[in-house]
Amino acid sequence: MPKEHRKRGKKKRGNKEAVEHEAEQQAEEHHEEPNPQWMETNDDMNLEAPFGYVDPDVKGYFRTVDARIQDWQSQEYVPDDANEEGNTNEDKRMFLVAALSESSGKELQLSTDPDCSIILERMLHSMDDLVIRVFADRLCGSYVQLAQHRFGSHVCQTLLEVAVSTISRETRGRIAKPSEMDSSTGVLRTMTELVAAISEELLPSLSQLILDPFGAHVLLSLLVLLSPQITRHQNSSHPSNSLTRSKKSAAYKSRQGSMKSILASGADHTSTAVVPASFKDLASRFVDTLRESTDANEIRAFAANKVANPVLQAMIDLEAQQGKSDIPGSLIDSVLMGAISSLAQGEEPEQSDYVGTLLRDPTASHLFEALVRHAPERTFQALWDLYFKTKLGRLCSHPVANFVVSKAIMRLDSSGLLEALEEIDPASSKLIKTGRTGVLKSLVDQAVALAAHEGAVSEMLCRAVDIEESTIQLLVPCLLTLKSRSVYSKSTSTDDPEANSEPTEPTVQGAVILQSMLKLSDPHNQRVIQSIHAQSIDEIIGLSRHPVSSRVLDAFLDSSAVPLRDKRKFLLSLMGSYHVLVDDRIGSRVGDRCWACADPFLREKIAKSILPHETALSVSYYGKYFARNLHLTMLKRDAAAWRDMQRDQKRAAAAAASNNTESIKAPPKPDIKSNVEANDSTHTKKRKRTGVDEDEIDVLFSKAPNSRKALVPSKGTEESIPDIQSARADDPQLDEVLGAIKKVSKKEGKRKNKKS
Repeated sequence: MPKEHRKRGKKKRGNKEAVEHEAEQQAEEHHEEPNPQWMETNDDMNLEAPFGYVDPDVKGYFRTVDARIQDWQSQEYVPDDANEEGNTNEDKRMFLVAALSESSGKELQLSTDPDCSIILERMLHSMDDLVIRVFADRLCGSYVQLAQHRFGSHVCQTLLEVAVSTISRETRGRIAKPSEMDSSTGVLRTMTELVAAISEELLPSLSQLILDPFGAHVLLSLLVLLSPQITRHQNSSHPSNSLTRSKKSAAYKSRQGSMKSILASGADHTSTAVVPASFKDLASRFVDTLRESTDANEIRAFAANKVANPVLQAMIDLEAQQGKSDIPGSLIDSVLMGAISSLAQGEEPEQSDYVGTLLRDPTASHLFEALVRHAPERTFQALWDLYFKTKLGRLCSHPVANFVVSKAIMRLDSSGLLEALEEIDPASSKLIKTGRTGVLKSLVDQAVALAAHEGAVSEMLCRAVDIEESTIQLLVPCLLTLKSRSVYSKSTSTDDPEANSEPTEPTVQGAVILQSMLKLSDPHNQRVIQSIHAQSIDEIIGLSRHPVSSRVLDAFLDSSAVPLRDKRKFLLSLMGSYHVLVDDRIGSRVGDRCWACADPFLREKIAKSILPHETALSVSYYGKYFARNLHLTMLKRDAAAWRDMQRDQKRAAAAAASNNTESIKAPPKPDIKSNVEANDSTHTKKRKRTGVDEDEIDVLFSKAPNSRKALVPSKGTEESIPDIQSARADDPQLDEVLGAIKKVSKKEGKRKNKKS
């Protein structure tokens, strides 16, 4: 206390009783009165633990279980014979049984606990079919509360995800039967019946769950289980989990460590989900319930809701699978302001401001993409005329609407594609500059799919980066970096250091466009091919060592639309530089594709060019794998056997590729007559090789004096010789190649004659 505030005079000793009395009065004044009875919380209604809290001892035990399971999951799968004592599959099963017996009767409390819920999810991946059915049965009657709980919803999602393989096995007839002791407590329902019970439990609360931030994800997982096709891309057979889990949920799951079974090696899991026919009716009930319980205004409100939007997309997908999209009053009709109803009555639908806002809204645009994919043909044409036609220039440049335009272009016919090309062409350079190239890629893909207007698409992309025939060598660099010719030239020039500061790194968007352009038919993809041939060796190696630009070279070597002569020219241009190409993490992968693409003659040239650098590649971290694949030791020891091996490998690869192509097509009808003749024959005959199976390289090697094959050519070989001569007359490069092979074979024959 400052001196000026101190009082003068002798200090007086205060009375202790008075001080204590004053302190008691102050304590009574500041003492808070207890809450009245109506303000007291009830543990039974606690939202954090609706089923009660987990005992601390039980929670500590499950933490020990979690640590043990994570330790097993971090280890690689080893067969039982190689496992040490305590780590066999039987020991792991006993450990899981002990943990599950401890959780018996506490499943609901554990599912809503922040710490134990993730442990339950980890254990679910290691449960067998019988235990999963028991666990799902214990939760019956509480799925609505669990779905709306922060942690219980994750347990429900994981349960529905692991139930896919169980239901697939039950559909195939492999149903796990409980033991006699378990059957005394009651009849255990199959997983198919349990999923039907879960659906019946959630159906009355559908309109409530679709807006719940946790329940919507459980609802999505259930819909995916009932109809697995809604998560698959139209050009892919692999499911995608982006629909059922948000980015935040996926990030949370990734932080929890590995989520895999500690018992199975991964071979037991079915690659394709198989569901019973009854699930189709269950999925249809969800769509019908949503349509009956909500009106059109509520459905349109779901479009802008971040929680309900993904569920509405799944419902529209289900409705399209059931063939109900073109019915008046469908979900698509409600979102499109009655467009389907107007067309059914013979009237043209009117333009709606609400539908126009769906194009530009970051959330609702995803729903509009689903509408474009699943709308009936007449409805899509009406949508295109109302909201896309004559507006593509602005929509393509919009940061959100360009994604919807990309999906809409994939449904255009030949005439509509030409109109879209003419409308987008003036804005193509702006799209390249802003990096919004999804529309341009869709134009190329649709031109390839329709086999129409491919030349117009190729010319448009060249004009977008200001590339002419005289500067075709800059097409690949300009499209890779998404820069015009003038900007790219300034950024790579050494005269202006300020302009050179602009980055020229390859972009993913540009690489994707180039890969699509390489799928164009032969005359129309020559611009990209010529640009690749015009690059120097150093530039090609630079492209091969970048994770983005190397994909363009992969597409060039893998595309069936690229002629073989261009691939051969590319491989010959790299001769003498393969040891530099493969001495890199990404370049070695490009080198492997070059080797797979080469014919036996080119393989021999590549291998001989690698021989002087064999020692350097053997110590290279990446190049040693490429050198090992070449079998250089065998080439030096026995060149003829090496050539035979390369021919066999090439022929086997071609047969495998043809088998994959035939498996996609429908199987032909069996020839009954030929089968009868084959069965009546008393001895088997060797199948003769025909001229179709052999190419000109094989014919020349078979005629060589040092070949291991018979010197007498077969009938098919004799018939193919005139074709080879005519091909040599048409292609002078092929004539040079065949002449070189003849010279090599003659020299080797003379050497063997001298030795003998």
